[in-house]
Amino acid sequence: MSSATAATVGNRFIETIERSGTEEVKKSIYFSQLKEVNNRYRKAIEPADKATKTAISGYFNLRKEVFSNTYDMVRGLTSSRNESVKAAALRLFQVLNMYGAKSFVNIRKADQTQRYQTIVEALKLPKYAADLEQLDLTNVLTELDEAHSTYESMYQVWGDEQSLRTSYALIRQEMNTALKNIIDEVSFLSNKYPTEANITLMKNIEQRIAEVYVTAPGTDQKAGTDQTEQSGQTATGSSNVA
Repeated sequence: MSSATAATVGNRFIETIERSGTEEVKKSIYFSQLKEVNNRYRKAIEPADKATKTAISGYFNLRKEVFSNTYDMVRGLTSSRNESVKAAALRLFQVLNMYGAKSFVNIRKADQTQRYQTIVEALKLPKYAADLEQLDLTNVLTELDEAHSTYESMYQVWGDEQSLRTSYALIRQEMNTALKNIIDEVSFLSNKYPTEANITLMKNIEQRIAEVYVTAPGTDQKAGTDQTEQSGQTATGSSNVA
């Protein structure tokens, strides 16, 4: 059973039990455990926030573009016929080119960030203020600084959020156990107290399992990735539900 299917089964078990007339199961510690584990499991298998990752990537690329354009412009001005412009460009280019290649192509992103940080901090030193003014680059430095700081801030916030996410693989066994326990609980009650409500609930739970193991009406293929070698087994005959 796939991770998504396990979450679906958990949801369906919960909804089926809550709709039933079996108050004893609803008050069961196993049912409470299933709801709690299912909530954590669903959060664990949620995909990463694509919008945030796209925004982070956008600032990474903006930082690279601003720096690259500035690098090219200042390098060109090092050949200026205006001596004061040339002198300012040579001083600034020495900072921009302190690591050599402008795009830092073959190094890790974390290493790129360290280099951008060092360059930005150097350019913000008072001794380069006049040179930046001379070449009309004060606003450009601000743009580069903002792109860099925004990228770093967003990346770290995203990283903090990822650190709090629990790997679904760590919760999967808990999920399997929770599903097994509630099946065993419902089976026990339906056998010991064969009331209409208990028997109906057991049949409905078995149906929830069958729905992910057998072919849906009107289709030709079986459940695909939602199937196991035990296709077609019912809850009463096996604890291997996930």
